Order: sequence, then structure tokens, then C-alpha cells
Amino acid sequence: MKKILYDSEVKELLTSCNLPVDDLQSGSDVKLFGLRDNGVLIGVVGIEKCGEAGLLRSLAVSSIHRGKHIGQKLVAYAESWAAANGLKELYLLTTTADTFFQKIGYSELPRDAAPLPIAATKEFSYLCPSSSVFMHKSISAINSQKPSKIDNNK
Repeated sequence: MKKILYDSEVKELLTSCNLPVDDLQSGSDVKLFGLRDNGVLIGVVGIEKCGEAGLLRSLAVSSIHRGKHIGQKLVAYAESWAAANGLKELYLLTTTADTFFQKIGYSELPRDAAPLPIAATKEFSYLCPSSSVFMHKSISAINSQKPSKIDNNK
């Protein structure tokens, strides 16, 4: 796993998973991390820093690689990165994966509980529908070491 730039390969994976890409063009503040298998991007996750909070976003795993815990590895990496970079809380919006996120420690919140910096993001304010589930996880308890390396060939 390593930091990656937004490109056509990332765009293709995100759009194949019906995730928004309109605000990820060059100059975006979203940090993206990718996982490759034999040189092919099979998973991606992003974090948009908003002060001491972050918006976890753009979690996508290629359809042929689902069911292999890749999503959990991507989120764990993003959480470790967030902790190592001083973030205390992570928030996210989802239309389809709330059960997945509940299983890994995220809890649902009403949208009006969003901190102002999170509510001001393009993803929150207009890219994700108002029907999206808003979720939160405190990451202050996560060890703030550097993110662990994940073997890109597995």
C-alpha cells in the first residue's frame, strides 16, 4: 500500500463502484492510498483532512477482489495514517456500506452532528445524497505509529 495520485486508473475503479470523483481532480486535498496486485490497482481509499478530523472516502475494491478483506486492510491503513498525522476523528458518508463500517467500529450519527469542517466538504455538502448514512469513529486510541506496510502482491 502506498500513496497514489488521482489518475484514470483511480477514476475507473471509483466510478465502477459508483463513487463520486468530481472533486478529486488535480489539486485536491484528498490523500489517496492504493493497493495493487501484479501492477493493477485493486483497491483505493482516501482521507480528506479537515483540521483534527478527517473524511474517510473513496473506499473501493475491484469487483473480482471483494470478499478478501481488502476493504478492511485499506481502512486500517487509512486509520493508521490518520492517527500518525494528528487526526482524532474520522467521519464518512455511505449509501451502501454502513453494515461493513459498523463491523469495524464506526457508528451512525445524524448528519446535523457533523463538525463544520466536515460539513463544508464538497462530498458532504453536495456530492453525496442526503440519504447517505453519516458515520464516525474516534481514532485517538489507535497507535500513532507510521502506517504498517501491506504487501502489494497479495
